Amino acid sequence: MPDNSALFQRAGRIIRSGGLVIVPTETFYALAADPFHEDLVKRIFRIKRRPEDKPLPLIAADRTAVDKVAARVPRIGRMLMDRFWPGSLTILVAAAVPLPRFLTGPGGKIGVRVPPPCPARTLADLAGGWITATSANLSGDPNPREISDIAKEILDSVDLVLDLGPAPGGEPSTVVEPLEAGVRIVRHGAVPASALRDLLTREGVFADVLL
Repeated sequence: MPDNSALFQRAGRIIRSGGLVIVPTETFYALAADPFHEDLVKRIFRIKRRPEDKPLPLIAADRTAVDKVAARVPRIGRMLMDRFWPGSLTILVAAAVPLPRFLTGPGGKIGVRVPPPCPARTLADLAGGWITATSANLSGDPNPREISDIAKEILDSVDLVLDLGPAPGGEPSTVVEPLEAGVRIVRHGAVPASALRDLLTREGVFADVLL
């Protein structure tokens, strides 16, 4: 396997200095930027032609990074993190710090996951703990597994492309909102509803998964 450490260090510097990088996640190629700078977030929306009412998902390097940004997480939310992270489960949590409005939904929550080991998680660690993690596609187009799947106008709009071969593909992350009385599935994906329900049952939580 080639040593890409210098390339990752360069990508981390680009993110920290306000740039935009294409990087593979545990599923597809994504557009990575520092999510705490509103101009960068707006840039991603313009590049993707993404509706402004669809907040960007985020990747965190680890639970420590999440704890620094998330406000009080419900017990069920912590259970989900303990069971499914690292993994392809995006969890909606309230933010304890100011964030660009394009990252939060109507309820003021951000969607974040700590994925399995993958280039995007490595980059998040090098970039300060967080990156955006929206697919590197035009809004409505298929999620790209390879660089050749990405529209030229997107490739021409970023500061660095980490071409690391085909991404694993598969189902995108499941998106859930922990509630005091259960879990609401916002988007079905890699983690099935049955696994969420099994966790609640096993932990003795008399709540349900709301589809």
